[in-house]
Amino acid sequence: MPTPPEQPVPPVQLLNRRRSSHFGPPAPCVLCGTTTPLRSHAKEPDHKICAELWNAAYRGETGFVSDPPKGGQATDHA
Repeated sequence: MPTPPEQPVPPVQLLNRRRSSHFGPPAPCVLCGTTTPLRSHAKEPDHKICAELWNAAYRGETGFVSDPPKGGQATDHA
């Protein structure tokens, strides 16, 4: 019996989190529960990858956002 093809993975929009406001004391990530020093724009502890995967899974929701690009660059990802 042939193996079914893998399901396509939706593209993940990378978040820009270069500002120092995205760091704080270690706390459990609101998405996976493991410790992280990173913070969302809403000051919630979250890993950047967790937020990116959440955004990919919940298209159209405004859960996690990027910093505005520096100097007018439209594709500045960190």
